[in-house]
Amino acid sequence: MKVLVHYPGGKLENVKAETGIMLSLHNWGGEDCAGTADPQTLADKFNVVALCVNYLQSGKQDSIDGPEPYDCGYLQALDALRAVWFVRQGLMTKKMPFASGRIYATGGSGGGNVSLMAGKFAPRTFACIVDLCGMKKLSADIAFHLPGGSDLDARWSRDPNSANYLSPDARDIRFAAHPQHLALMKQLGNSCRTIVVHGVDDMTCPFADAEELVANFQAAGLAVEPRFIAKRNLDGEVFTSSGHPLGNRTKIVLQVAGKYLTPGSPDAIVRPGNNDFDLRDELVRYKTPGGEFVISYAAGFPVGRFEPNPETPIYEEHQDLTYYLDRFGQRRKIVSLADWQIRRAHILSSMQRVMGQLPGESFRVPLDVKVLEEKTDGKLIRKKLSLQSDPYDRVTAWLLLPADGKVKQHPAMLCLHQTVKEGKDEPVGLAGSANLHYAQELAERGYVTLSPDYPSFGEHPYDFAQPEFSSGSMKAVWDNLGAVDLLSQLPEVDAERIGVIGHSLGGHNALFTAPFDPRLKVVVSSCGFTSFLKDDMPSWTGPRYMPRIRAIFENDARKMPFDFSEVVASLAPRPFLAVAATKDNDFDVSGVRDVMQAAASVYELHGQRDNLQAHYPESPHDFPAEARRRAYDFLDRHLKR
Repeated sequence: MKVLVHYPGGKLENVKAETGIMLSLHNWGGEDCAGTADPQTLADKFNVVALCVNYLQSGKQDSIDGPEPYDCGYLQALDALRAVWFVRQGLMTKKMPFASGRIYATGGSGGGNVSLMAGKFAPRTFACIVDLCGMKKLSADIAFHLPGGSDLDARWSRDPNSANYLSPDARDIRFAAHPQHLALMKQLGNSCRTIVVHGVDDMTCPFADAEELVANFQAAGLAVEPRFIAKRNLDGEVFTSSGHPLGNRTKIVLQVAGKYLTPGSPDAIVRPGNNDFDLRDELVRYKTPGGEFVISYAAGFPVGRFEPNPETPIYEEHQDLTYYLDRFGQRRKIVSLADWQIRRAHILSSMQRVMGQLPGESFRVPLDVKVLEEKTDGKLIRKKLSLQSDPYDRVTAWLLLPADGKVKQHPAMLCLHQTVKEGKDEPVGLAGSANLHYAQELAERGYVTLSPDYPSFGEHPYDFAQPEFSSGSMKAVWDNLGAVDLLSQLPEVDAERIGVIGHSLGGHNALFTAPFDPRLKVVVSSCGFTSFLKDDMPSWTGPRYMPRIRAIFENDARKMPFDFSEVVASLAPRPFLAVAATKDNDFDVSGVRDVMQAAASVYELHGQRDNLQAHYPESPHDFPAEARRRAYDFLDRHLKR
């Protein structure tokens, strides 16, 4: 690759002990120094060696017109970091002192994206990064050029059979503000100040992504400084646009970051200690749904590689939860909570073998909540909401709020409906059986309740051919995670006191969701499951549920990689109540007893045996009054203070 090197005053001999290094990276479609701050000005003003890098897919032919999808910051950031390493090595070879704690980066648009990604891949190197309207993640708008979204087209495909398929792993590593990745950066000692300069009217690199990045950085405890530019901020010289162009990008860097980058300034930022190039380790490891990306500095310069998750061992039976299988397939007795976490990870992986992979963090989108209806009904406030669950789909839900204004923060319940065409209307008391109006009854007891439509029920039409989800079960899990996001953000809700309850379809929907979301502190399942060994396996194979049970596991419970005993055990030590009707013709009660007996050993391991409870009403497939009373008492005991 081509690297343009600019010295202070234009001369190598001007590099002194206080001279730093700064990347100034071109935009998407550009090359050399296009669309970024002028490197010679940076070199002179800040006493740095300023670098413009023609990283992978520089120039219009490769980045815009070429057949391959646009990289969006992964290999490009490695290229930029290698350019920094190259210059460092050159200075050290010449025995020229320089300030290794003064390494900075900036870039415009695509260069802003590469700057952010360079900071992610070298979390112990940069002292300050100035992002000028860069992409913050490879959003669906940009990846797939969706109508109504960004005008950028990265030419990726949603089709798993395409050579240009964007896998969840490839998407997650390109998310500059991935919460788990930011947490690792913080753990490794990241002290970089990231200045995010973004126009509020930017339609090319969506402004909502900039807001998300800043919020995630702040939540992770990383130093971030938002400079969001609205029309009122335009001065006609530095800032001339609240959209993607912004203005004079050289002057912008001087204005927003001058005090941090100028030597001798009282606010000058110099990173202490060794950087990634010097440390030569492999601690930069970012987990994604299918494995982890390792940015290795063993050679001094960065080398990226992907390490897939180890293959999950196959358990021939699922009732004995006192052991786990090691990587050689040998049984190891579970004697500690750490041992159990190995088995639990195998359970979640096995569930995804049947349901399909849970999408990664980068698949999340802003909820964009819209209130469709609102009225006060007695002691309750009823709101019908629509929220964005994923880039392609919206979900409708009922939110019930106690009208009592004295209590500031209530416990909350996600209330999941049974197989009924009215969907969410039944639990909130607008349709169906009075025995299944649990969302309304819980709201009357002082809970905030949210009842979403399951895909294809109520007001949620859904095409199950979407490539991101291999089953309706996993799509419902994803929708429910978004519903918990919403509950957690409501000012009326105590985010530490959220549970989930459901009957029949809602019962196993609750059980499938809770293992993937620790925010759900209590789980109640009514007539929602039995052991697969005592169930009608073909009933699980429709598109609303798990088609792989038929396609891969041949409707044979003995070939299934998981059973409900493991699902329930995976909740430990969280409180779980199973309501299993003795005359249930859908879910055999003896299979429920088998599940609960098997899961008991795991709750005992956690020292929380009393958190695992069951109630067996003498009734058919229903949620009768006495069973609901017991369920509500169970919830009160664990969620009310």
